[in-house]
Amino acid sequence: MTLHSPVDDEIRDLIQKDGRITFARFMQACLYSPRGGFYASRAEGINTHFGTSSLSHPAFGALIARQLEEMWRLLEEPPVFHVLEVGAGDGALARSIVQACQQTDPGLARALYYVAADYAPPATAGIQRVKTAGLPAFRNVVGCILSNELIDNFPVHRFAIQGGKVKEVFVTSIDGKLAEVLDEPSSPRIEERLASLGLSLPEGYRGEVNLALEDWIRQVSSALDRGFVLTIDYGQEAGGLYAAENNEGTLVCYRQHVAGNDPYQDVGRQDITCHVDFTTLMRLGEQHGLATVGYLPQSQFLANLGFSSFVDALDTQGLSAARTTLERMAMMALTDPEQYGDLKVLAQAKGVPGIQLRGFTGGRA
Repeated sequence: MTLHSPVDDEIRDLIQKDGRITFARFMQACLYSPRGGFYASRAEGINTHFGTSSLSHPAFGALIARQLEEMWRLLEEPPVFHVLEVGAGDGALARSIVQACQQTDPGLARALYYVAADYAPPATAGIQRVKTAGLPAFRNVVGCILSNELIDNFPVHRFAIQGGKVKEVFVTSIDGKLAEVLDEPSSPRIEERLASLGLSLPEGYRGEVNLALEDWIRQVSSALDRGFVLTIDYGQEAGGLYAAENNEGTLVCYRQHVAGNDPYQDVGRQDITCHVDFTTLMRLGEQHGLATVGYLPQSQFLANLGFSSFVDALDTQGLSAARTTLERMAMMALTDPEQYGDLKVLAQAKGVPGIQLRGFTGGRA
């Protein structure tokens, strides 16, 4: 049963006014409308609908903290080390990182200035809260701009190959129901992006293009004075993202831990995600002064940071057998390819030439 929502009314008003809207505009309203978008309102915690690495186990944040410590040292231990987490959600990752720094490195803990930026940032001791939808307010960051499962929620344009040409998917209303129609792209940037990737897509192929990546990289580069960008998300390089097995695109919806592929039901009440094009993210970064210094699956990234030591330590903590088993299962989800292990981790650097990061010393994905 599809539930009616204020966001549904907003979208229908837009369609009535303009006749149709791009899928990106539809997705923007579904997720971020102040009238009740999935993330903008957040009446329920996201863990009601889906899990994340940071919610799975605090070892994830502790391992990220190890990478942040190395970044701090590579920056020659500045007295103020900014960690700007964009899309901080309920603050689980922020809390585990801050706690790990306090427990393992007093110097970094003193220097750490952690900022949680979100539509509804968490109230957490030792963390600065900033309510924002992006990065335009930030400048002169020395440290790391961090995001975990953020970019996969950027609104995307959807396309289909019809008659050998790129057509865009628009959202309209037919007989009172939301429906899709194909027409000429709303922006030449859609075809330009696909052409820049050197793709040869077959007739009938459907997929997504994330044009918001360009604004994101510009904002990140403008905010970061010197340091790193650490991006963790679902996605692939372009060759895999637009492969034959993804001929219907990568869009997935989540509601109450059930995955679906229909974005037109439960409007505003379900998450909508699409895999990230890491090839374009890296290319845009290079164009804006962000050098790629590492790209790996999360499983390998965490292994390089010492994931196994956290698993081994469970046997020395005096936990019951049942609790030890539960803790181990939660930890193993972080590296299991069927859960979070296949997320990709991208590190970019600005003003820090010729460096290697511990998390990426195992090689390239």
